[in-house]
Amino acid sequence: MNFKQVEAFRAVMLSGSMTAAAESLHTSQPNVSRLIAQLERGSGFKLFERVGGRLLPTDEGAALFDDVQRAFIGLQSLEKSAQNIRRGGTGQLRIAAVPSLSLTLLPKVIQRFRQENPEAVISIHTNDSPMVAHWAASQFCHVGLASYVGEGMPGVRTRKICDVPGVCVFPKGHRLAALTSVKPEDLHGEEFISLSQNDGSRTRVDRAFSADKEYRKLNVETPYAATVCSLVALGLGVSIVSPMVAREYLHMGIETRAFTPQIRFSTYLLLPEDRPQSLLSQRFSVLIEEMLTEASKEWEV
Repeated sequence: MNFKQVEAFRAVMLSGSMTAAAESLHTSQPNVSRLIAQLERGSGFKLFERVGGRLLPTDEGAALFDDVQRAFIGLQSLEKSAQNIRRGGTGQLRIAAVPSLSLTLLPKVIQRFRQENPEAVISIHTNDSPMVAHWAASQFCHVGLASYVGEGMPGVRTRKICDVPGVCVFPKGHRLAALTSVKPEDLHGEEFISLSQNDGSRTRVDRAFSADKEYRKLNVETPYAATVCSLVALGLGVSIVSPMVAREYLHMGIETRAFTPQIRFSTYLLLPEDRPQSLLSQRFSVLIEEMLTEASKEWEV
């Protein structure tokens, strides 16, 4: 890292473009681009991203610029700042997640993430999939974890990172324990605990059953799959949930069986569409996908 590289970086940050920076420094645009590329290689992270034809600073670039402004000629201070950003990211990570994750696997992911990034400041925000998508699109959160995506989720990039077949959950000692797998007709007349009407998983479950309202007794519903399992454990009914959620509540007195036809329960990673992904966000995204993949191997078919 040298003075000319830092000077070129500062000029690009202040002007918003390589061309304008070159004019302010009385040099050529290719020379500014070369200096920025050298600085990126030396610091170990990207300083800018092109988004929709615009040159935008990354979180790491913005963090470095703060130090440049405070001490423009303090190259030793800038080198230390770059090292800290490369090692620990920008220091803050806001995660939005649906309850089925925030109440089950997510705490374990956070535990491991903190071991690897002990200085990171983490905040977790829990809501349904549409709100998770809104938080990601508005850049209130760096990462979103949703159970479904729909047409009305603009402003986010989505990627499916987990997909498992749902299981039927019922209280210990229930007649369904005699079956190796459960079919829709096996639940005829049962009290069925449903997810809320606006949950995409509820829609997929309902499609597997007859439209006859007496086929299942639908007297209880809740927005949380974790609450579904708790109600099942108390003998209030049966249901179909993600096996990852069900596994966390086996100790409460529930059993599970495979359900056919398969009803898939997915997890989607949501990222803001117009914001470069920070180092902490990248590290978390890799870790959550790794841990979900490992946890889902038991149900791979």
